Amino acid sequence: MINNKNLKEIYLKTNGCCHFCGDKVLFEKYGFKNTNDVNGVWEADHIRQKGKGGMKNINNCLPACYKCNRLRWHRSGKEIRDLLLFGLVIKDEIKKRSDIGKTIKFLKDKREAKNSKRRRFVK
Repeated sequence: MINNKNLKEIYLKTNGCCHFCGDKVLFEKYGFKNTNDVNGVWEADHIRQKGKGGMKNINNCLPACYKCNRLRWHRSGKEIRDLLLFGLVIKDEIKKRSDIGKTIKFLKDKREAKNSKRRRFVK
């Protein structure tokens, strides 16, 4: 069970940084509070997802910023690494303004527009 003491232990495991991106998170901004300002907001990320048998306890949790935790969702470590690698390849193609880069940018913008219609905030 997660309580305030356990949250502090989870938070300190990474010195108050997201274990994915390394950005600083603020202890007092634990949990999404239905606000447009998600900077510093964090959640206890399940190292082994609940859907794969992971428990919600301090041994199975690390701090993750709101944005990273929502992007990870149900993905495995390998899937996250593949996404990062694809992201680097795509970023280069967009920078070069290649045909594939232009197509990817168009599809990204289209997806973000669709997502913004079903979310209360866009950041």
